[in-house]
Amino acid sequence: MGNRPVVSKEQILDAAYDIATTQGLGALSIRAVAAACGVAVGTVYNSYPTKSELVNDVVGRFWQRALSGCMGAEGGVAGDAGDFGARDASASSCDDFVVFCRRLSGEMSRALEEFRADFLDGLTALGSYDLAGARRREAASFAHVRRGLQVALERDPAICREKLVGALAPDRVCDLVWETMVDAARHKKPLDETLFALLRDALYD
Repeated sequence: MGNRPVVSKEQILDAAYDIATTQGLGALSIRAVAAACGVAVGTVYNSYPTKSELVNDVVGRFWQRALSGCMGAEGGVAGDAGDFGARDASASSCDDFVVFCRRLSGEMSRALEEFRADFLDGLTALGSYDLAGARRREAASFAHVRRGLQVALERDPAICREKLVGALAPDRVCDLVWETMVDAARHKKPLDETLFALLRDALYD
């Protein structure tokens, strides 16, 4: 018996992501990934027993990379529980929360444009089970980014801590900012400057 090629789950995901972004999700299959990695189909199945799991991780990888400009350096296999863990800590690399929100809004708009171009048609062509799994992975990635948003708020030294109560509690403020940000990006419109002005007036001395 000759030596069998050894390939890691990360390398398999790299190959799958490359196929999905260059050829579309419709071209993604276990067989295509195995060919790209130069291994047997069974080797890919050892890491990804179903195509659904592979698609889910590809979607997770997309959001991991798409928002890395704001959330910090990427690392790990997309979809793992610790996917964005390091980024939550680095989300406050910009001390000013409002400036951070502006940057994240720009990243979100750009990411959604790329998602429409590279993934949306392929996702709608998936079966309901695969589509639901991909949407859950997207939602999990968004939850990590939203947590990073709250970290950025809490670490801004200029924000008046006494104001972060009730309707202005960090989780409520960040929920509002995030939902407004995503809605603006999905409708292809810039985030209203009024939001940033209100954040300045409400949170700072």
